[in-house]
Amino acid sequence: MRPIGERNPRTVRLVVAVVAIVIIVAGIVTFVILNRPPATVCNLSSTDPLIFDQPETPDTLDPHVTFSTPGWGIVQQVYQSLVNYNGTGYTKFVPVLAKSWTVNGFNYTFVLRRDVHFSNGHVFNAYVMWFSLYRAIVMNQAGSFILQENFWLPGLNYYSDANDSANATAWMISNLNSFSFTNPTAPQLAVMMDGNNSFQVIDQYTIKLNMGFGYLGTVAYGNLLAAIAGPIASAVDPAVVQANGGVINDTNKYMATHMLGTGPYVVQSFNAATGYLLKPDPNYWAKAGDAAAEPWNNIIQPAKASIQVNFQTSAITAVADMKSGSVAGVSFAYVGPSQINDLKAAPCVQVNLLNVVYGSTAGAWWIYMNQNAPPFTDIHVRAAVVHAIDYGGIIRTAFNGFADRWVGPVPPGYEHYNPQGLQPYEFNLALAMQEMNQSAWPLPTGYTPHINYMYLKLGDWEQVALLLQADLLKIGIHIDIVGIQNIDELYTEQGRDPTTGECISQTSFKGGPFPIGQEFYTSDYISPDDWTQNNALSYGSANDCMSAYVNDTMDRLVIEAAGDTNQANLTSDYSQITRLMYDNYTNAWLVVPQQFQILHVQVQGPVTNPMGAALPFVIVQNTLYAAPRP
Repeated sequence: MRPIGERNPRTVRLVVAVVAIVIIVAGIVTFVILNRPPATVCNLSSTDPLIFDQPETPDTLDPHVTFSTPGWGIVQQVYQSLVNYNGTGYTKFVPVLAKSWTVNGFNYTFVLRRDVHFSNGHVFNAYVMWFSLYRAIVMNQAGSFILQENFWLPGLNYYSDANDSANATAWMISNLNSFSFTNPTAPQLAVMMDGNNSFQVIDQYTIKLNMGFGYLGTVAYGNLLAAIAGPIASAVDPAVVQANGGVINDTNKYMATHMLGTGPYVVQSFNAATGYLLKPDPNYWAKAGDAAAEPWNNIIQPAKASIQVNFQTSAITAVADMKSGSVAGVSFAYVGPSQINDLKAAPCVQVNLLNVVYGSTAGAWWIYMNQNAPPFTDIHVRAAVVHAIDYGGIIRTAFNGFADRWVGPVPPGYEHYNPQGLQPYEFNLALAMQEMNQSAWPLPTGYTPHINYMYLKLGDWEQVALLLQADLLKIGIHIDIVGIQNIDELYTEQGRDPTTGECISQTSFKGGPFPIGQEFYTSDYISPDDWTQNNALSYGSANDCMSAYVNDTMDRLVIEAAGDTNQANLTSDYSQITRLMYDNYTNAWLVVPQQFQILHVQVQGPVTNPMGAALPFVIVQNTLYAAPRP
């Protein structure tokens, strides 16, 4: 049998502009001349810059403050860290500002490149890296926790007396604003080289990161390279900061709207309402030789094309732009199932389904049940809920099949996901009713008070909420669905009132209290403990005020796993972590929506990485270019 598409050798191989078809009717030979349909021409309207549509705007342009995907997307085109992810891999790392590194228990020693400079020509060295890392610590913004897991102020640790930490913060801010980081004095060098530093200068081109002083306690953190690959560990120019507001225990207005880094791009223009344009830096440091010497290192390569991002909130317009060739790609963050099918049929569009790890990184979702609020104080009610949900129906109806089931707390595709292979909770209405009958609220009455259910008014989630409402009514649980407008409101719900300490989700805020609701997590960096520290640890941000799951064994296992690199130990720890939550019915682990890379067929050179480089941008886009037009 011939492969599909292979020509029959007896087929006439002459290609002409028209096709002659011979029709024999009643012995009469008739020639019918048919015009061949013109071939589809797939030309981008712009090949340099490459233009992209994305719905969200960056939260800030300061790498030590940004805490959103579009924010990370732009800053990592301009700023660089010591290391970054190795191409499509997410457990291996390549040197960026560092040339090499060694590990010795609690300490990572980085030897820095000697030829790096900022786009203004200012030099990069270990003093600049010391400034940058301590700036990120003392600013104490949302992403600062990534460093504060393991590092703190000199001579102290995260749990030191509050007054001591406040005094050390003020002292450090003074140093950051007054030291020379080009030619430091001997006393300034003595401060930076002191052994009590979390970030210790060894010499001009060597810096040592000493772990064990952050909120994880005295552990040699096993995923440090992943943690410092993101914007929070980026190098910023001390001279620029000092000349424009300096370092404070807060945000810097100038740095929030201006960018100057060591990366392959410079900002040509930025408009918070319409979009931005990035141009290749003509004086980029790696062009002098490093990039050619390390062709395998995609992160440090010079940019091939300019990048223009248009803030486009209309999915209809974005799809039309994609199909017409007006844009080179669109963010998959807001392209729903119907748009995916539409784009798949477009002749000039590549729609590539990505591995489940991309969906996990973008966000895995679950239904929390607060164990401090009835009826979820009863384990039988929680068991009834997880078995009453028609997961397959939700995936078919709300996601058009573009979603996967999972078992938490570590998401699919990550190391140490569900080591025992536990099956996702079964949709079994009979079993759900049986569990409800063993609870304090048996059927047919069930739990009569109505309960507010919180969901995010985004994409398909209202439909999910309606389906869930119908499912739970069958087991005597009445939920009233209450939509909140955006992710920021969900983050607010996760927190505590700074005055009373009360969980905001359990107050009347935005229509609460919400003893049950939609919850999710999206990765700050790719490691299993980034998830367990948030949705399994008793004081984790996605658990504390939502599921309110408290288990001392769990807390010990989460911290223990974060500080271990022995694979057998990690398998044991994560097996226990997963089993504890599974048997407790802490959450109804719902879905991981599938993610797609959507590019015009003319676009070449994408290097996908689960930390977001499939679009929207997180890893640098320096390898992108458009193939020549036919």
